[in-house]
Amino acid sequence: MTSLPTDAPLTASLTIRTLQTARDMEAAVELQKIYWGEDMAALVPAHMLLSLRGHGGHLPAAFDGDRMVGLLIGFIGADLADDTDASPVAQRLLVMSKRMVVLPEYRSHNIGTLLKLAQRDFARRCGIELVTWTFDPLLARNAYLNLCKLGGVGQRYVLNYFGVAAEHARLTEDRIVVNWWVNHPHTVAHIAGQAPKLSLSDHLAAGARLLNPVDTATGEWPQPAAAVLPPDGATVLVEIPAEALHLEQAQPALLRAWRDHVRAVMQPVLAAGYIATDFVREGRRTAYVFTRDDGSFVFSGH
Repeated sequence: MTSLPTDAPLTASLTIRTLQTARDMEAAVELQKIYWGEDMAALVPAHMLLSLRGHGGHLPAAFDGDRMVGLLIGFIGADLADDTDASPVAQRLLVMSKRMVVLPEYRSHNIGTLLKLAQRDFARRCGIELVTWTFDPLLARNAYLNLCKLGGVGQRYVLNYFGVAAEHARLTEDRIVVNWWVNHPHTVAHIAGQAPKLSLSDHLAAGARLLNPVDTATGEWPQPAAAVLPPDGATVLVEIPAEALHLEQAQPALLRAWRDHVRAVMQPVLAAGYIATDFVREGRRTAYVFTRDDGSFVFSGH
């Protein structure tokens, strides 16, 4: 059982532990409903969680006393995307991080970070280099956690990751694939808070190219850039709205325009040999930081 560090206290009774019992799994299903609702097609059921627990799954959860307030669902898998790769599967083992949920009233208290660090510890104990997951590219809060706080890198952009026929509306959108190379110096520096903390202005002053400066002159909500620059130089920036979920409620058509815009901007950036290595927030502006892929974010042995 892991106690919450003193730099992020919410209550003295908050702990992280791995789920074990059938009762734990039922509570985990109820917690998933906070985000996914009653749509059973979107939930990982208790019987599946029990199977995962005994066969390569990793299920750390945050508890406030006896109450489950956060959950992370992951499992050991392998990178089989390239079916021409002849290397042994054992050299391509990874931890797939499927889902993380935190009760709304417990957010912004480092619970997500703690759950991810527990998952990193699990991967390292298993001798696994890579933890991977996906997230919505328009969610600035998630991007900041994944890239800035944890030191993950965005190495792929996938269109309609779950398929266009997915019944749940949020599953029909694009995803960024985050690869978290758990022993990489980049990861270690970010987790330790030792990575350079550059602002958006710092990057621009250093010569980074902002590909899609947001138009804020047309009203309350930021508008996608009318013209986009091609990626060039050591560092490029891609701006997104800071509050996509609020935008989704207030201006759904504008959010749809942002989704199409981000898709059109990010795909050429990744195709040009960049990867997302950080995320910056400055006032009401938020942006991805893309740097040239140096080839080090790969399985060692490949």
